[in-house]
Amino acid sequence: MKRLRGALAVAAIFAVALALGLLARRWAVGTVRISGTSMRDTLRGGDVALVTRFDYAVGNTPRRGDVVECRFPGRGDTYVKRVIGLPGEEISFFGGALTVNGQVVREDYVSSPTGDYAVLLGEDEYLVLGDNRAESYDSRMADMGPIGAEAFVGRVRFILWPIGRIGPVQ
Repeated sequence: MKRLRGALAVAAIFAVALALGLLARRWAVGTVRISGTSMRDTLRGGDVALVTRFDYAVGNTPRRGDVVECRFPGRGDTYVKRVIGLPGEEISFFGGALTVNGQVVREDYVSSPTGDYAVLLGEDEYLVLGDNRAESYDSRMADMGPIGAEAFVGRVRFILWPIGRIGPVQ
């Protein structure tokens, strides 16, 4: 009888630990494997990065420059992009330079030039782009477009793999 109670206690502890782990992965932290070249040189294909999922779930809003995991409407996959435009802003690229509401914004992380583009974002719209603009399928595309706050899965914070690239995502 003692042995059965001991086994049940161990099983209960294991079940609770498993449930807590699954809840933490769903609501607190997760990982994402980078595929493709749209975020080069910040992130590379094959990188595994830590995503904090609670960032935007507790009322915080994305900020310009955040590297995020997000969903585009009508698509099942998630994408890793950088937040460029915030709700209500007028965003334009001309000659490769980003302007936000008429003010030039420096983008040190961009690895390829951005073609001319302009958009006026709605009150709940964010513009998200890859850092490798020449090879990024992102909010500039007609079938993707700007995204709403509900589309953000989390913030990409830290490269976990490969070992030689471990470090914070800038």
